Amino acid sequence: MTSSDAAADVDLATSLARRMAGPQRHRLLQGFPAVPLMRRGASFPEGRRRLDGALADASEPAFIEIDRARKLIVGLIPHTMCTPKIQGCGFCTFGQDRYQRPRMKAAMTNLRLELDALAQSGHDFRGRDVEAVYFGGGTANLAPIGELDEAFARLASIMNLRDAELTLEGVPSLFLSRFSAALRWLAKLPVRRARISMGVQTFDPEQLRRMGREAFGDAALVARVVREARKRGIGTSGDFLFDLPHQTRAQMLDDLERAIAIGFDQICIYHLVLFEGLGTPWSRSPEQLAGLPSNAEALGNWLALREALLAAGYVQTTLTNFERADIHQSEQRFRYEALSFSPDQVDGLGLGPLSISTFVDLPRRRAVKLLRSRETYEDPPTYWNDLYFAYEAPDLELLYLTRTLARLGWRGAEYRARFGVALESAQAEAVAAIVDAGLAIRAGEDIELTPTGMFYADSIAGLIAERRVDDLREAGAGAHTQHLVAHQHLHMG
Repeated sequence: MTSSDAAADVDLATSLARRMAGPQRHRLLQGFPAVPLMRRGASFPEGRRRLDGALADASEPAFIEIDRARKLIVGLIPHTMCTPKIQGCGFCTFGQDRYQRPRMKAAMTNLRLELDALAQSGHDFRGRDVEAVYFGGGTANLAPIGELDEAFARLASIMNLRDAELTLEGVPSLFLSRFSAALRWLAKLPVRRARISMGVQTFDPEQLRRMGREAFGDAALVARVVREARKRGIGTSGDFLFDLPHQTRAQMLDDLERAIAIGFDQICIYHLVLFEGLGTPWSRSPEQLAGLPSNAEALGNWLALREALLAAGYVQTTLTNFERADIHQSEQRFRYEALSFSPDQVDGLGLGPLSISTFVDLPRRRAVKLLRSRETYEDPPTYWNDLYFAYEAPDLELLYLTRTLARLGWRGAEYRARFGVALESAQAEAVAAIVDAGLAIRAGEDIELTPTGMFYADSIAGLIAERRVDDLREAGAGAHTQHLVAHQHLHMG
């Protein structure tokens, strides 16, 4: 090892330690690059990037060729509205708006317009098989079922959804409203498998009150939703937060014990992202910030919760998701998450406000990422706040590394097949720093995260990308979570 190599190793080790000392976030859910490094889609209100990366209003050539042979998943965000008593539940970093019927109508109209535009856009999507469809955005089940059905019908008229897994996300209580209309709708859809994803967060009454989520459903209501879904052959997934302010480990484990007893097919656990300066209401509360655990305590909580789920017969499938073993070993195993963390094999089409699309052109070593703005409520919708990123070859490698890390590590043979070089050769310094810190182990060509490394995965992703991030920062849009959250004051007040 040369002196410069040794210095680089020290610098990376120092950088990793610094990252591990800071807040652990969930930027892996989007992968490289994070929002601040993306660029404005156009400099004029009517500007819109096509899915191939070119400006729709200009005679620009396509940046990529969309490959019909690649697997495809579709994410639809019907709207960005929710109904908590407290803005964004106090902690949510998703850009939300207060529910208003006229805005809901406008949102669903514009989603239909997007689907119509997709139908007219050419051969890239006509007749393509879709692996999974996800109606998301936080409270997707707040939309009228008739409107969701219309959106499904329009998508099904463009693509083949018969072998797709379809998910509807939302709050528990709305799945039982109008005589379980959402569940009855899901059960009749002509898809391979339907499932629901519920934002439960916690069963603790005091925490729910603090979030303003008392009306969203307690443990008894959630159990009833799961029973009603199971009767109809619908899969169930529940999202839970841990490390809430002033929450004890015993309370966290109690949430999981109840979730396990209820019988969720999948349980997803998320470390709360909260720190001063984040921009959320709770991040401006000294009392809430004072109730947060240290990283060492939060790591201990993660390890205890993970062990509890494994001991109860759940299989860890991603950094946050645990699937019941009998479901995981059957044809009913959940698809969407694993597919969404495989950008080398799977393209993602996003429709609706704040939706994300990613398309990869492997032969040309290029890709495009698009983030639609929230201004789609306007009539007609404008797109000047859309963000996009054009990946060149080095960026494509970082997209792969940051996104696939959510699958609990990197597969060396897969990396070599995609990029023509051994992972250890291309990322020798970073891999050495990660392994030396006890965050991963070498298993042949593979790099597997340790349980501690799973908690610090965001730090690993940041380390891998930091040199390229420094190069890109000045050209980025500079939009941060604070901007998305601050924007909701226009609609929540």
